[in-house]
Amino acid sequence: MPLPQTDMNATNQIGASQRLETIYAVNNKLKQVEAEGLHLNHILPQILDIAVKQLNAKDGSIIVVDQEMQIEHAWLADKKSTAYLDDIMNNGLAGWVIRNQQPAIIDDTHNDPRWLPKPTHFATEEGWSVICVPFIIRSRAVGAITIHKAQTYQFNNEDLELLTIISNQASATIENARLYERSQRQLQISALLNEASRVINSSLDINQIMQSLLSQMNEFLHAQALSIALVDKQTNELVYQVAEGIGSEKIIGLRLPSNQGLSGWVMENAKPACVNDTSQDPRFHTSGDKRTGYITQAMICAPVQFKNEVLGTIQAINPVQGKFTQDDLALLINLANIASSAVAHAQQYARIQAAEARYTRLFQDSISPIVLTDLEGNIVEANRQASQFMGYDREVLRQMNIKQLHPDNTEWPPFGSIQSDTLTVLTNKVVTKIRELIYVEVYAKRTLSDNTEFLQWIYRDISKQIELEVMRDDMTAMLFHDLQSPLGNVITSLELLQMEIPPESDDTLQMMLDIAMRSSRRLQTLIRSLLDINQLEAGHPVSNRAMTDIYKLVDEVYETERPHFEKRDIEFVREMDTDLPLIFVDEDMIRRVLINLVDNAIKYGYDSDAITLVVTAVPESDHIFFSVRDQGPGIPPQYRQTIFDKFERIQRESESKGLGLGLAFCRLAVEAHNGRIWVGDAPGGGAAFNFNLPLVDPEA
Repeated sequence: MPLPQTDMNATNQIGASQRLETIYAVNNKLKQVEAEGLHLNHILPQILDIAVKQLNAKDGSIIVVDQEMQIEHAWLADKKSTAYLDDIMNNGLAGWVIRNQQPAIIDDTHNDPRWLPKPTHFATEEGWSVICVPFIIRSRAVGAITIHKAQTYQFNNEDLELLTIISNQASATIENARLYERSQRQLQISALLNEASRVINSSLDINQIMQSLLSQMNEFLHAQALSIALVDKQTNELVYQVAEGIGSEKIIGLRLPSNQGLSGWVMENAKPACVNDTSQDPRFHTSGDKRTGYITQAMICAPVQFKNEVLGTIQAINPVQGKFTQDDLALLINLANIASSAVAHAQQYARIQAAEARYTRLFQDSISPIVLTDLEGNIVEANRQASQFMGYDREVLRQMNIKQLHPDNTEWPPFGSIQSDTLTVLTNKVVTKIRELIYVEVYAKRTLSDNTEFLQWIYRDISKQIELEVMRDDMTAMLFHDLQSPLGNVITSLELLQMEIPPESDDTLQMMLDIAMRSSRRLQTLIRSLLDINQLEAGHPVSNRAMTDIYKLVDEVYETERPHFEKRDIEFVREMDTDLPLIFVDEDMIRRVLINLVDNAIKYGYDSDAITLVVTAVPESDHIFFSVRDQGPGIPPQYRQTIFDKFERIQRESESKGLGLGLAFCRLAVEAHNGRIWVGDAPGGGAAFNFNLPLVDPEA
């Protein structure tokens, strides 16, 4: 191999025979060493042996460092403890030579502070001579060789030049061995990562995954202990789940807040960390050491991260030899990355399993009958209550379609219209195995299980409720019919009595008679409305229809309400199209609708205000639009949907008395005529009660 310029200079000062002998000896030995294998643990002692023999020395040492000046390999001729090597790199001769990339000679170890012998070395008691030369590859020092000789002043410049030749010859061999070892390590790491990935992704058991991961990790990290902690999302704590090595049994179950310890820092910041002296790092917390009884001196930690979410951390403590390196941290990060998706999938699987177990318990233990079907209605599952309620065995139900349980399902919506975000409520009858018909209310909803869509049907027995409603309706109808006859007699008697009172009689008597007449007619109207509500709610059609004059209808409304207009000084304004057509309605029913709306406007309006009745033909539509508008306080938006329900009334401080049936009757009457009623704001303020009616009977 070609010699560098320094070798040429050394050659000029060393005898030709000695120079050639040294070069050939070194070259031959290095070739032999390389042929035996590029393993530094084999090469370094061979190089050291060459140098010691060539310089006729006592012993020596070799240190090899990485790019960050951390010791990768060290070989000492006496093969004793290497615990003091960190001091050598920081304060000793070899560290000085490597950092400065310059050789050095110490003539007397007692007089040079760079000499840091081991306590057991011979040079401790007496002065020795030391020579140290760096290994230089491509302008970078990759290590140093140090040779010791007993007594002082034993090395000269020729020795330095000779050791430089040996160093220069050996540097390439050392670098090749380093690259070879690194490539072999990378191949082993790749194989490890592939095997770890295969094992980790072959299971959904999260504890098995984590335990396998720890076993794979320590093949290369050689740490005293390793552990994996997962995040408890409810408490935002790290919980140590699995561990190997010293204190592993005691560390499992430890909870570490996110703002505590080096692992907590890694979790919070989603960044890895390498600390080789925990006593100097403020992030480290001793809670784990107190629990296990072991001292953590060094630690590496990496986040287990999936889709920007930290699921936990992996940590290793106390390397068996030397320090944790950046390669160790990179390996830990790679393993954490492999584990992240497996841990995320295992956690998701565990959540799904738990949710399905909870659903199964709720499904089977529910007091309500529940049936699951596919989207075609075929029954795929039924709980115990459904089987008991319908009288069929579970296996028999699973061979049926849900339509077979409901003889009257013609008005059911298509199964495809049943959604997952809203309940579809159906009222129907279910037929049991013994052919018994039971009224039920069914709550249908689309649900998802194992990526398959189902329809869930929850049954509620309402047969008792239906029976009570029928009894109530029958009693109500009977009561109202029985009231009409005596009330009619009262009104007739009052009319006859009014005719018999002479004109010159007391005005007080006439006034009391008028009050009795108005109250009786009001009660008669109320009873008629209740009867109509009962009939309309039962779905009975409006049968007493005839072609009706709208103008005449409005005049009758005005005449009925005129006493109230005059008493409250209210102006009744009519805004009606000319040439309005006749409408096909129950005249009495629509008259009462208008009277109720006008009476409502009077009740909630103010004295001296105006009430406007608008009637107009809707353009491009076969409907007539009616609107009763007042100048009162209006209807708040939250009441505009419920105000047409029975017994619903707006709560105000100055509320007039009433049962809340007038507007309910209006809605039922208008809808029975295939119309629509709603409330809005009047143009000048106040409420506007609007409804429309078709011009002709759509069934005619």
